[in-house]
Amino acid sequence: MSRIVPGPIRRRALLAIASGTVAAPAIAQAPWPNRPVRIMVGFPAGGTTDILGRIAGQILQESLGQPVVIENRPGAGSNIAAQAVLRAPADGYTLLLGSPGTNAINPHLYANAGYDPLKDFLPISQIAEVPNLIAAHPDIGARDAAALIALAKSRTLSYGETSIGGSTHLAAELFRLMGGFEATHVSYRGSSPMMVDLLPGRIDFGTDNLPSIMPHIRSGALVPIGVTSAERWPANPDIPAIAETLPGYEVTAWFGLVAPRGTPPEIIARVNAALRAGLEKPETVARLAELGARPLPGTPEVYQARNEREFVRLGDLIRRVGIRAE
Repeated sequence: MSRIVPGPIRRRALLAIASGTVAAPAIAQAPWPNRPVRIMVGFPAGGTTDILGRIAGQILQESLGQPVVIENRPGAGSNIAAQAVLRAPADGYTLLLGSPGTNAINPHLYANAGYDPLKDFLPISQIAEVPNLIAAHPDIGARDAAALIALAKSRTLSYGETSIGGSTHLAAELFRLMGGFEATHVSYRGSSPMMVDLLPGRIDFGTDNLPSIMPHIRSGALVPIGVTSAERWPANPDIPAIAETLPGYEVTAWFGLVAPRGTPPEIIARVNAALRAGLEKPETVARLAELGARPLPGTPEVYQARNEREFVRLGDLIRRVGIRAE
């Protein structure tokens, strides 16, 4: 059987590669992204978090030139989605739509959330902020925060919120603590179940995301007591802020994109630049305003500073109230 014997030149080349004196040809890395990017959302389709995730996805898809797929992984206050992203490769193809739950609340609320938001994820950019609104049934007679607090001190009221340990729950609890009154707490799994009791007056007041509750305010079915942002909300300037009665009061919902730690900094920078440009477009600002949200384009550093600040502040509130996930 014949065999091919390398000639002198080929033999020297092979020996050089084997000895390491000549590098083997490098395999070129395809530029990022060269396939679809996935954004994990920890809540069902149709809610505020999901809608904001889809707005961010559309911005990135137009900028990056690749499909951006929204994958809803609801459950455990968004812990399931966060854990899935944590297990994904840190290559920029799997991102998480961060919320107050994932970024600041859940590690204090659950015995084992399965991740550390300040260590396991890299902030990319905030997307938008949405306040909550405390609203009362008209029959109780309170028309503002001072009147509701005075009424609650004169007799026991009942109040509801839309997610145990979520921003609506913490907004209600901070209002109660700073107002200095006790009340009967009723927890609901979402806005619709709470409205079943709040609209007919079976509970006295409740807290919900501003976009969800505003239709009932406009119809006159509920009375707006105050928004939970530090100041009046630009889209609803006629509604006072709770902070006007209780200085220092603030509990809003803020949303942004994060990536698994180890994601290359150039990918973080590119996604950040795309989001900031997209969030500043007039059509995006208008779309967010329709949802009762305002855009929050900014740097990863600004996003991380807020995460760290709220992680401490909301964690302290959770411990004071004694909230634990069921």
